Amino acid sequence: MSSRALRRAQRELEERQQLESAGQQDDVPDSDEDVVPPTQPKPSLFAMLNDTGDDDADESAEEEHDTSQDIGAVSSEPPANKSNKSRKKKKKGKGPAKPQESEPTLTSSRNGSDLDEIDRALLALKTSDPSSARHTDHPHATIDEEKQQLYSALAVDTQHLHAANEMRKLFGRAAVNGGPDDEPGRARQRGRGQQEGIAAVVAGRNAPANRNLASLGLRRNIFIQGKEEWPRATSGGLGMEVVKKRDDGSIEYRFVHNVTYQSVQGEFDTCVASMDPDRMVQLLQFNPYHISTLLQVSEIAKQQRDNATAGDLLERALFSFGRAVQSTFASNLSQGKARLDFRRTENREFWLAVWRYITTLGLRATWRTAFEWAKLLLQMAPEDDPYCIRLLIDQLALRGREPQAVVDLVESDHLQRIWKMPPNLAMSVVLAHDRLKQPQKARTALKAAIKEYPWIAARLCKDLEISPIPKPIWGKEPVGDHQELLCHLYVPKAKDLWNTTEATSLLVEVAYSIEEELGTGESPYWLANINEVDVARHVILSDDRELLSLIDPQLKAKYTSTSDPLPPDDSIVSYSPTTPRNPGGQDLGEALLVELESLRQYFNGIGTGDVATGAGLLQAMESAGTTIEEYRRNTERVHVLRRLLQEVGVQVVFDEAELDLLEHESDSDA
Repeated sequence: MSSRALRRAQRELEERQQLESAGQQDDVPDSDEDVVPPTQPKPSLFAMLNDTGDDDADESAEEEHDTSQDIGAVSSEPPANKSNKSRKKKKKGKGPAKPQESEPTLTSSRNGSDLDEIDRALLALKTSDPSSARHTDHPHATIDEEKQQLYSALAVDTQHLHAANEMRKLFGRAAVNGGPDDEPGRARQRGRGQQEGIAAVVAGRNAPANRNLASLGLRRNIFIQGKEEWPRATSGGLGMEVVKKRDDGSIEYRFVHNVTYQSVQGEFDTCVASMDPDRMVQLLQFNPYHISTLLQVSEIAKQQRDNATAGDLLERALFSFGRAVQSTFASNLSQGKARLDFRRTENREFWLAVWRYITTLGLRATWRTAFEWAKLLLQMAPEDDPYCIRLLIDQLALRGREPQAVVDLVESDHLQRIWKMPPNLAMSVVLAHDRLKQPQKARTALKAAIKEYPWIAARLCKDLEISPIPKPIWGKEPVGDHQELLCHLYVPKAKDLWNTTEATSLLVEVAYSIEEELGTGESPYWLANINEVDVARHVILSDDRELLSLIDPQLKAKYTSTSDPLPPDDSIVSYSPTTPRNPGGQDLGEALLVELESLRQYFNGIGTGDVATGAGLLQAMESAGTTIEEYRRNTERVHVLRRLLQEVGVQVVFDEAELDLLEHESDSDA
């Protein structure tokens, strides 16, 4: 039985004893009382075992039940029906039960129908829905509807961001051995022997002065579920804040770096300039959740063909991002309203980490998860789309068995106006309609796509070895490097999606049905709405040497850093990374000591009372006017500052009372 159920049982026992004592004092009922209250039934122990509600909600429900009983006392007729919710309240009501409840009867007499409480609540929500009152003749009605359509198409289900969920669905729970609650899987991992290379260096057990992450913290992450072998450390000063709420209803966020994180960023730049991978790995040991270092060491592991370690470091970076997100970010992400400005350097690290993780998910064939991450990245900047996710997302959706998502993207009025329908989406929506059993829409969409991009259809027939190639598209070839690039980005990757009897038959049938003469398919209006730098960034990140030859040489010359490929010309720099000015690190040490002293004053304000128990600690924090979230955040920050100060040769000493406060949080997490 849960502790909440035990408390409720104890409360009901005390109330019953009070009622019995009151009955002994007044044995003779009043003459005006005609109704004898029936004996209250015993509370069901099985109901308490099932109970997961909140104590405050239970108390309010009991008060509501008492009120409904008072109304029932003056009612002369019983209600037509009683909901299950009403019967459940009756079992745990405070005083003796009244014979009848009249609120449903009163409502029935007013509305002319028998509605229980749930039906009335649903009716109230329906009538109060602001969308139901929207009029089409309103000047902003079209814009609002268009934005809602966009938000619906870009909404992200955070449950599908975890690859383990898809793996369990595809192969069963036994196929997933790396979860935080999988003790047998961890035992097998320990039995594999010592790791080698970068994997051994960056493993959590080899990191200095670190302990494993608490299991609770592993699961509280919207991006990645952590692993217990990862080092126990904070994000190092990575955070997120709201920039502004835009007029269209979207919310712009940005990642921020505090002073300590900025100093580590300076050390990272020094390591990059030294071109020493061992020094980079050493920096990661002391800063296990520094994003730039994680991404760089992941690339080093990938070059050494250690794909497992490379993927693990990417997941650790996304886990750190997940711990730093603002409290409203997850909610707006699920509504399609979260935005990040790509011009900010701190935000671009998130783009890069997600892109590389999508590539890793593709290697694992977890396409549904990869599609959800691609939709997340598209949601961050749908108009700009700096990584040209639009050239990839349709294939991920089809492989992830989400054809309706492709239709939603193509039919979004806002994206149609901004994107002008790239060739890959024009072709993939045909397959989406076909899988949704909409043959007429599939034929119409394919005919429009062939007229717009005949060279895509001709190359597709050639790669699928269709012979003879339909005459209307025969001999149609891409014109210029740009069309050739778009053709290479789609046909080789999507031809297996078309390699079915139904799809090839549809392609041949529609191609033969075209009677008019087709041109080159050049689309100046579409080309004017795509940034050549964004396409170049997409190609560079795809790491395809054949495609790199089709990029403008001037753009390739600007590609100088794998940690920030082709930054925009109007990049926003929030700060200049700082490093210690001398080997002793005196300037950095002074800044850290100032921050540590402010935290020391914070903990002194909590007091030195009894913090051995959770109740004592909560009482002390309440008296000091702080919260448990702020307390935990400051505790983690103190541990980070102590470690950083030790690195620059400064030893910090706490008295016994301060250590009690700090260690209590560590023990509770463990």
